[in-house]
Amino acid sequence: MIYHLFKTALIAAVLNGCSTVDATSSTRSLQNTYETINGRSCFRSLDGMIASMTDLVAKYPDLITMESIGESYIKKNNPSRSEYGNNIMNYDLPPGYEIYAFNVTNAKSARQSPEKGKMLITSGVHAREWAPPELNARFIETLVEGYNTDADITWIMDHNEVHAILYVNPDGRFISEKYPSSYWRKNLNPEGCGNGVDLNRNLDFKWGDQNGASSDPCANDYHGSKANSEPETQAVVEYAKRLFPEDQRKADPEGEMKTAFGEDITGVYIDIHASGGYVYYPWGHRDAKSPDNEALEALGRKINYFNGYKLWAGGQPDFMYEAAGDFSDYMYGALGVASFGYEIGDDFQQDCARFEDEVVPINLPSLIYAAKIALKPYKDVKGPDIMEINTRVFGGRVRVKAKASDSKMVNSITGFSNHPTGNQIITNVYIYLDVHPDDYQVGDKKWNMEVLDDNWDTSEETVRYDVPTRGLSSGRHTIYVQAIDSRGYKGPVSSKFIDIPVQNSNLRGSP
Repeated sequence: MIYHLFKTALIAAVLNGCSTVDATSSTRSLQNTYETINGRSCFRSLDGMIASMTDLVAKYPDLITMESIGESYIKKNNPSRSEYGNNIMNYDLPPGYEIYAFNVTNAKSARQSPEKGKMLITSGVHAREWAPPELNARFIETLVEGYNTDADITWIMDHNEVHAILYVNPDGRFISEKYPSSYWRKNLNPEGCGNGVDLNRNLDFKWGDQNGASSDPCANDYHGSKANSEPETQAVVEYAKRLFPEDQRKADPEGEMKTAFGEDITGVYIDIHASGGYVYYPWGHRDAKSPDNEALEALGRKINYFNGYKLWAGGQPDFMYEAAGDFSDYMYGALGVASFGYEIGDDFQQDCARFEDEVVPINLPSLIYAAKIALKPYKDVKGPDIMEINTRVFGGRVRVKAKASDSKMVNSITGFSNHPTGNQIITNVYIYLDVHPDDYQVGDKKWNMEVLDDNWDTSEETVRYDVPTRGLSSGRHTIYVQAIDSRGYKGPVSSKFIDIPVQNSNLRGSP
């Protein structure tokens, strides 16, 4: 309980003045309408989830779309029960399922899809892990319901696309929900042992490495007969290739493992699993750092700032074991994107109290943060963060006060040395009115905020600026704040809505 209260207070401080969505309750009324897993009222069942997402798409057609990207093993191959031998016991076989992907974005925004940053978030790879699809769905609903209500979510939806696959392994999920004691993990491919293939060892990057996967069909981490052998894996891979640019891929991904992708790549990938409290990133197939470790570790540390999860990555003290042919290494090694995984909670079949009181509140803000930097993750994550924005309308002006830090989020892990991206001086903080920094053109409203102690000389600064309201229409406006450090890195944008009263909208005055 002490841990939960501390983390909740921490997140409230991080998001003060920036994100106003209630992560714990904003979607609960919608979620409770649909069928849930027996004994877990906080988790929609597979069928309940598909029904709820279908309704969400119908309710918000301009903010979320849904498409089938492939079929589960059983739907595609229609195997007979005899192919499974005794491993399926007396279980009913699932009917087979479509694999659905959701695109969450403002379809009517000025930016077209090719211009938008892309984030792909998957869950339900391992069937027995009940919480990940629900967290993924809560994230989707938070974005959709937060549009035009929360300033950060609104610009994220206008500038980026968040793509989500809730159930990568729906056949296995059917077995896990109907027969909880099975703790079913893999898909329903009956080859060899009759109990499936581990989809998270089936990807075509370091596939078959025996240090991080098994060639034994009966093993929990069986990698399949060949790389990308499974229809579920194929569906995700082909969808990801559609999202992330072909020109940032390497000709020989495994042969060029030591070559950095560099800072110009685009795209973020997150795969949600359970359990243990870890955030992981490449490399996962071996205990070694990737050539883009500076950026990946910076984002891992910043995710930790929200959820407190240990870093499971090559070269880190909490590296647990090798995992070869997994989604995280593939998305980075083969497609070049900033790739991460979460191990949420403390149980495969998580209890609802901990899920609602801890797992959701500490992880939703971290996912929103990752969505912010989807367009330029390797650059933005190295820049300073806006920790707080406060505003006050008075006397013909809006006083905006903000706190910026290059170090606070990235250097918060006890026992870790300071990260190279977190030691720079803040040199500027800019405020923009009604224009996102990425859309700024000469003539738009932009000001350099004033540092309160008169010196730009530390990695954390408090700044202020009085924005004149003369000439502004009454009603809602948006302010955007972005900081720059001494290496020239611009950090993630934070924003806030402000309301200009009628009586103040045309008052004279200057800051």
